[in-house]
Amino acid sequence: MVRSRVTTVFLLPPPASSHVMRRLLPFILAGVLSTTGEAQANVSPSMDLPHQTLSLANLTGFQPASANWKLARNASAERSRSLALTGEAGTGVLINSPTRGAAGHLSTNWEHGDLDLSFDVLLPKGSSSGVFLMGRYEVQLSDSWGVRAPTVADLGAVDGLVPRQNASRAPGLWQHVDLAFRAPKFVGQRKVANARFVAVMVNNVVVHENVEVPSPTRTAPLQGEGANGPLVFEGDRGPMAVRNIRYKRYSGAVTLAGLRYHVFEGETMDSSYVTTHAAVREGDAVAISTDLLTVQDKFAMSYDGSMRVPTTGRYRFAMGLGWIGGDSATRGPRIGGGRLTIDDKPVVLHAGAERNSFADVDLDAGQHAFRLTFYKNRPSFNRRDIAVWVEGPEVERQALHVESGPNASSAPINPIVVEPQMEPVMLRSFVRHRDTKRVIAMSVADPLGVHYSYDLAQGALLFVWRGPFLETTQMWHERGEAQTADPRGSTVVLPGTPALAFLVDANAAWPDSVVDDRELRRDGYQLDKTGHPTFLFHMRGVAVEDDIRPAADGLSLRRTLRLRAPAGPEEIRRLHLQLAKADHITRERDGSYVVGDRSFYIALGSGVGRPVIRRQNGQDELIVPVRFNRGEAGISYSILW
Repeated sequence: MVRSRVTTVFLLPPPASSHVMRRLLPFILAGVLSTTGEAQANVSPSMDLPHQTLSLANLTGFQPASANWKLARNASAERSRSLALTGEAGTGVLINSPTRGAAGHLSTNWEHGDLDLSFDVLLPKGSSSGVFLMGRYEVQLSDSWGVRAPTVADLGAVDGLVPRQNASRAPGLWQHVDLAFRAPKFVGQRKVANARFVAVMVNNVVVHENVEVPSPTRTAPLQGEGANGPLVFEGDRGPMAVRNIRYKRYSGAVTLAGLRYHVFEGETMDSSYVTTHAAVREGDAVAISTDLLTVQDKFAMSYDGSMRVPTTGRYRFAMGLGWIGGDSATRGPRIGGGRLTIDDKPVVLHAGAERNSFADVDLDAGQHAFRLTFYKNRPSFNRRDIAVWVEGPEVERQALHVESGPNASSAPINPIVVEPQMEPVMLRSFVRHRDTKRVIAMSVADPLGVHYSYDLAQGALLFVWRGPFLETTQMWHERGEAQTADPRGSTVVLPGTPALAFLVDANAAWPDSVVDDRELRRDGYQLDKTGHPTFLFHMRGVAVEDDIRPAADGLSLRRTLRLRAPAGPEEIRRLHLQLAKADHITRERDGSYVVGDRSFYIALGSGVGRPVIRRQNGQDELIVPVRFNRGEAGISYSILW
């Protein structure tokens, strides 16, 4: 049921925070911008070579540091204390605590041009800092929690460019930043291209996309432009902690030369057809594609030539065949396959089991013999696109193919986006939670921009997030095969286990799910005058009202459970509420609890006695018994992120 007006937005190109953008973002961060073909777009992120890690076991990866920079095992900051940051003795986390006598920047002892960078940052309340790419182009790292209209001083801002949305988390929580940066380009001393941020992501939300930076930031450590420079973390403003610094530097490219193509046609193709039959057509080629074909299926092609790699090291090659499907009838060697050989040695053997296949090979810098073959046996299917990718040491993932012309169906999908207008919006859908599709779920949006997804069958919260609401393309595009709705903002994933359970004793395991309708009977939901739902269900005769709504300031989601039970039954004494479940849960000095790897907070409200943190199956659980008074109980708590 949808009570209020719903804005359904069709956009081309797709919005950066949409499902389509999330699907393509690994390629954007790898510098692959023209991923319009299905085979290209489905090259899995797992096919990337791993990033390099900047070790924080010591400071040898940096130029000599001033005294404000220290290493720690962990960092923490209380949500309500301004500029207060503490660290535990050890290594693995970089902490900046500037003072009047020590407030120097921290620069890597290596330089970069084109760079993909990711790291985690923790900021105490009111703190502001930054990171400079090439020592010149700043990305703001600021506590921006609760800012309704971001400015150039807020988290994710780039040199005077305002982030498109505020994706920040509460102070004292770890936040994740991804940057895809391309350095300015020069011919001799003449600049021919400005520095450019291909993407800036904050907590998995794209806040900038393909923006140029014409000159260094005014306050940058290095002025004047150049092709390279160090990575610099700002040290003279507010305190911050940084960890998990990973990067890829790019400086070269793989090239193909002397390509010749061979086309084969027949009734049944396989991987050996090109060696046992004569080509029906052959000639010189300028790129790998299937544009030279005159048939849609029952063909094979081969390309021969030389390949030059710029640097000695490990290279990863990936091959995608657009005609390989997702079910058993449309994949396998009878449908299609391929082979890539380098210097007459097989590298990628594509057996048609999946759309994409990849493999690694160690290559010396210089020229290598290159041979690619592929075939298709899939009638009545007009996709015939081939994708070949390569990535290597300081070689950005690049396409060795060009898109094939007949593949009109490979155009980007216009995403179907749902946003609230003046009132809350409720949308029933399937929801993908961790590795499970929740099929009895509802997502609820509020005009304040605070949203959640709820499993009606379990009485369980699945996600909470702030920002845009849902992308529903997979529900309604074509046949809507996935039928899922996906959160579009910066999302906190919750355990998804039932909120309430009857425990036989203090050590009893919390149930992962409710499998018996007699254990939980759904009674629907009711709307209040503002349009917010309260979910209704019974658990073993206990009537439950589950009321979830954002706080007026939009900074938290408040959950209130009201319970009624017949007076007297001993069983209701065993009813407990699970407030949180994670690898670690810690009580803060202000009485709130920080959950997981400093991922979000739980703040207690009325009706909650002091919860217990117990360890079960390798995880912490924050639980509290439900105490009835004359057959009634009420408990409330808030989730802050």
